[in-house]
Amino acid sequence: MRILLLNPPSEYAVSEYCDRSETPGNGVVEVEDFGLFPPLGLLYILASLNKQCPEHETFFLDCVAEKIGHRQLQEHITRIQPDLVGITSFTMALYDVCLAARTIRKHNPLAHICLGGHHPIAFPFEAAELPEFDSIVVGEGEEAFAALARALAAGSDYTVIPGVYTKVSIQRHRQVTANDPRFLTCVMAPPAYMEDIDLLPPPDRSVISHLKYRSIVGVSDRLATMISSRGCPCHCTYCDVPFKSYRQRSISSVADEIGICLDSGYTEVHFYDDLFNITPERVIAFCDEVKRRGYRFQWDFRGRVNNVTRESLQRARAAGCRMISFGVETGSDEGLMLLKKNTTTEQVRKVFRWCRELGILTIADFMIGLPFEKSADDVRRNVDFLLEIDPDYAQFSILSLFPNTELFAEAARRGLIDPARWSDFARMPAADFYVDHWEEFLSLPDLLNLQKESYRRFYIRPRYIWRSLVSTSSRHELASKLRGAMKLLLN
Repeated sequence: MRILLLNPPSEYAVSEYCDRSETPGNGVVEVEDFGLFPPLGLLYILASLNKQCPEHETFFLDCVAEKIGHRQLQEHITRIQPDLVGITSFTMALYDVCLAARTIRKHNPLAHICLGGHHPIAFPFEAAELPEFDSIVVGEGEEAFAALARALAAGSDYTVIPGVYTKVSIQRHRQVTANDPRFLTCVMAPPAYMEDIDLLPPPDRSVISHLKYRSIVGVSDRLATMISSRGCPCHCTYCDVPFKSYRQRSISSVADEIGICLDSGYTEVHFYDDLFNITPERVIAFCDEVKRRGYRFQWDFRGRVNNVTRESLQRARAAGCRMISFGVETGSDEGLMLLKKNTTTEQVRKVFRWCRELGILTIADFMIGLPFEKSADDVRRNVDFLLEIDPDYAQFSILSLFPNTELFAEAARRGLIDPARWSDFARMPAADFYVDHWEEFLSLPDLLNLQKESYRRFYIRPRYIWRSLVSTSSRHELASKLRGAMKLLLN
């Protein structure tokens, strides 16, 4: 069989900050402004497919990185003529995903089209009903998709594969996993799941070696993304990470993959874990292995301040850690408690101070438009805290209400949003869909203005501008900063 793994075009992705009161507009920073990152999940599936089914011919297409639109996609489908297509998806990009599937069906009507990614986990029954797809994979697809390929090649029943469903078969498996601590309680269909993720081969990056991925806060265009773990045991009220069981790869496995990346010419690694620093001891063990192997590269990760010690930061800096992104979110202990962050403002202050002293750059991810911000002054007071800790970069997001989160359920209970909008969209994707926000006290236009004001307050400071310029270490970094400055000024 000829098997295509596809990251579809992104032309109609849902905007998180569409001002519906006037002409539709965007926030100061949209998703595409953060950079261009490889579809790591597809690369994992490709590696597993090549290992388990070497008799099949595989193809990989990242339409976003290759700048392939829906019109151009048909040329690639005609050229490849795949028998099986696996399409990755997020709910925010569902309209694009369905358009891509229709293109495949039109130009290769006999192809089996399978939908995977995050969307079928969040909306398994709605996903299975979509007419564009022959099957869906709910959960982690490395084993499930390879099993689907074997079943199709043999003409056997693929609906018995764990995590693989059709419109008919999924009705036999309706299940609420409220008593299974491995998953978010709202996961409705038993997903495919990898208990030992060390058994997975590393992502196959050979198919993207010609592409230059980048981060707006990176230092090069030779960026590799990587995960050292899967899942997140935390229960933040705004987050919908479905896998709550935290599974670690061995340190040696992670280090082996880094070695492959360095040998392939990558100079920068971005750890994409939902939670990289589960404990200080694990960070230290990783850094010791990097030093033992003599690796020289720059890396960064996303972490939590309550899992940090000064020693773990010292070891990380000595092993090449350039930057850490922390989810600060808000600037009061009461707010952090309501968000179930399990952190305090004092911990935040201490960790950001340590990073500055040790020379580790910091990103503070921050949210505005939270339920306890009842006025513009409440938002400004929280932003005051961010100015106090003075990170190297700050991201100001307006709280988006996503299904399968506590805040979404609470907003629906108060009558602030229509909880059925998302499931309706999942059944009939449309280009005019928009994300809900908490508008009990502040309207979205007000929040958009406060977002712009917050960015100006943080980035347009003489001391910050000077510090940012003198710390720039590469042309890529300088170009990213100039692009960000221009966008900020234009807004």
